Amino acid sequence: MGRQFWVVAHRWAGLTLALFLAVAGFTGIFLSWIDELEVAAAPDIQLAAPPSPGAVPLSTLELRRRVLARYPGARIDYVPMAVEEGHSLRLYLTWPDPKTGLNRADAPQWDDLFVDPYTGAELGRRQWGNITQGLKNLMPFTYRLHYSLALGKWGLLAFGLAALVWVLDCFVGFYLTLPVVTKAPARQGWFARWAPAWAVRWGASSYKLNFDLHRAGGLWIWPLLLVFAVSSVSFNLPQVYGPVMQALGGVDDGAVYQSALLPAPRWRPRLSFDDALSRGEALARAEAARGHLALRSDGERYLWYIPATGAYVYGFTSSADISHHGGGSFVGFDGDSGALRATRIPTGRHGANTFTTWVEALHTAHVGGTAWRIAVSMIGAMVTMLCITGIVIWMKKRSGRINRKARQDHGGAVIKPQ
Repeated sequence: MGRQFWVVAHRWAGLTLALFLAVAGFTGIFLSWIDELEVAAAPDIQLAAPPSPGAVPLSTLELRRRVLARYPGARIDYVPMAVEEGHSLRLYLTWPDPKTGLNRADAPQWDDLFVDPYTGAELGRRQWGNITQGLKNLMPFTYRLHYSLALGKWGLLAFGLAALVWVLDCFVGFYLTLPVVTKAPARQGWFARWAPAWAVRWGASSYKLNFDLHRAGGLWIWPLLLVFAVSSVSFNLPQVYGPVMQALGGVDDGAVYQSALLPAPRWRPRLSFDDALSRGEALARAEAARGHLALRSDGERYLWYIPATGAYVYGFTSSADISHHGGGSFVGFDGDSGALRATRIPTGRHGANTFTTWVEALHTAHVGGTAWRIAVSMIGAMVTMLCITGIVIWMKKRSGRINRKARQDHGGAVIKPQ
């Protein structure tokens, strides 16, 4: 296949991806700062000041109990183990039908509840991602746009397929920047002929400037574009990404409990959340010791029950975690017997798993501190710019093809506008 084939392939891949990547890039500018922007958009529900100096918040499991007592029939299956000082506790509620597992028809039009961690008082509610409810849902809606165009599971799948095309097109685009191979000996060396692809002619015509920004801009951040493309496949298309990583030596730690679906959901496991927390902490200590890892107190911890599999997941932070958020290590165990089902150690055990941990953390700006968060915002802007310049190049070339065809149809005469 000649170079022209790949030019056409890159053109149509770019046109197909333009909407997805422009939206993902633009929203990604802001998602690096999602925590701060959530507070800015709705401080009344996001913040909760201590009532007095040195006040100690209630345990999150106690707050869960109080909320469930207030809303009979509701479920809270995910509980963070700590709350950032000065912030509220966010709890996600569902009202499932025991037979179908789907939310009941009479379920209220909200699922996020914010409570004061010191008193248990309600601070506000929202239906996550429903922008019609106002600014309190601005960042959740932005997040929904980022990964699915706010179109649910079909948007998630479409974004996953787009990410897969993006991975392949990264290599096609890189190839097209390379110098054309000629039969006759070139007067300049190969690198000298490739150098113009990295440059931007700032004083050139608007079309040349646009072309240079597209070509050179893609080259400047090419490794990062590939990282974001691959991590997007990981997030949105695990049914493709997982088997590929396993073929490369990775282990799908989560599949042990996520794929072990019960004939019917187990809504009431024998282990309560309090018992499950104790069991999870014990398993975490044992697994960390077995892997010669240290448990860290500076990262996230959570407890999550999955009725469809009857399993608890206890997330904790170990020395194998690279994210400043932590919580990447976890143990999964049976909700009745407490038997260990799965262990995830994010780095150090399998090269493919370590690779995945790093590309996902880079994508979500959970490593590198403020400097990398700024870089991720800039990358989002660059991705948006590449989409816009790519469309401009296509429109310009399409206009040229139309004009050439029109001249041919009129015997080569120059057609002047009326």
